[in-house]
Amino acid sequence: MRSSNTNISCRQVNDHDIVTYLETQGYQPTKIVGQNYWYFSPLRIEHTASFKVNRSLNRWYDFGIGKGGGLVDFGILYFNCSVSSFLASFRGAILVPHVAKTFPAKPNIQIKVTATCRLHSFALIHYLEKRSILFDLAAKYCQQVQFSLDGKQYFGIGFPNDKGGYEIRNPYFKSCSSPKAVTTFKNGYLTLSVFEGFIDFLSFLQLFAGTVATQTDYLILNSLSFFEPQLDFMCSYSKIFLYLDNDQAGKQRSAWACKSYPTFVSNNSIYQGYKDLNDLLTGTSLPPTPGRSPLADPT
Repeated sequence: MRSSNTNISCRQVNDHDIVTYLETQGYQPTKIVGQNYWYFSPLRIEHTASFKVNRSLNRWYDFGIGKGGGLVDFGILYFNCSVSSFLASFRGAILVPHVAKTFPAKPNIQIKVTATCRLHSFALIHYLEKRSILFDLAAKYCQQVQFSLDGKQYFGIGFPNDKGGYEIRNPYFKSCSSPKAVTTFKNGYLTLSVFEGFIDFLSFLQLFAGTVATQTDYLILNSLSFFEPQLDFMCSYSKIFLYLDNDQAGKQRSAWACKSYPTFVSNNSIYQGYKDLNDLLTGTSLPPTPGRSPLADPT
């Protein structure tokens, strides 16, 4: 429920579902075993997921640093801030109670793609128009997919990954079919451009059409949790351009990669003032950063 108090207590915040909170920060579990949700640690860079959330207890533990606790304990480490500052960020927020111990686990509902065809649905074309994505561009990389979910049939825009699964979008739905994986386009270049999702990938191609910036190979993560597992692949290129979201999770990974490897370049300043490239494409213009056009060549 929405809190009406101006002062939020530690108890209220610690009762907020940690899994839900991590989703808002861009983190998805790499696996779920019973009530245990495993993540690549948001508190550091790692190659093996060792950050666990017990959703029944609503407690986390990071085996790499030997620390754990409630959401407040996580927040002050993640943001490197005081308890009061972290609590203040929840004022007016919707607090989602964690799953109680006695709450039955939800069945594992699978999304199954049953048919694919060229994009043609008016509703999906209108969705692309709202995102300012040109139809011909989307049709080159995406398909219209029909999928079943909980015994019912739906359709959406399907963006294929390297293992045969799809990222699926429509005006009311955002999910994926199994297996979840990254998408790569190997065009024979020595440089690589990296995006969190395919909408930003398409936005980039549209914004920089006809420029040298598009003359790279491409990696679309389809989930930020794939960033660490793809490090070896990314590092096989002479230069890696990052176009991650301008949120805490995206900035954290961009900053770490650029500090750790001289071949990484973060280009999120191009869409400074926007969350991502699609927001830049669809949003109203902001005053450009002095000395640099917001659509300057990112290379």
